[in-house]
Amino acid sequence: MNYQILDTIKQAARSRQVLRIIYIEKDGTSEGWRYVEPYSFSKDEGEQGLFAWDRAKNGIRRFFIDRISQAEISSETYTPRYQIEIL
Repeated sequence: MNYQILDTIKQAARSRQVLRIIYIEKDGTSEGWRYVEPYSFSKDEGEQGLFAWDRAKNGIRRFFIDRISQAEISSETYTPRYQIEIL
């Protein structure tokens, strides 16, 4: 697990800032930068995931942390749609 990416996700959630991520799909492809609002973590089948609102897809999505290759905090803030459970 990349702890730097995990720390970046936590910092974005605490400050309610939009997170920019590069996410690698199962087939190895990527859509490029995705802008998401982080809300909570999950653990499923031994993999830790991030539940976040994907702005481009206009919906909540689960991203496996190990498939996030890059994460940056944007300067844009967001108003939470759900309770933020990331501490």
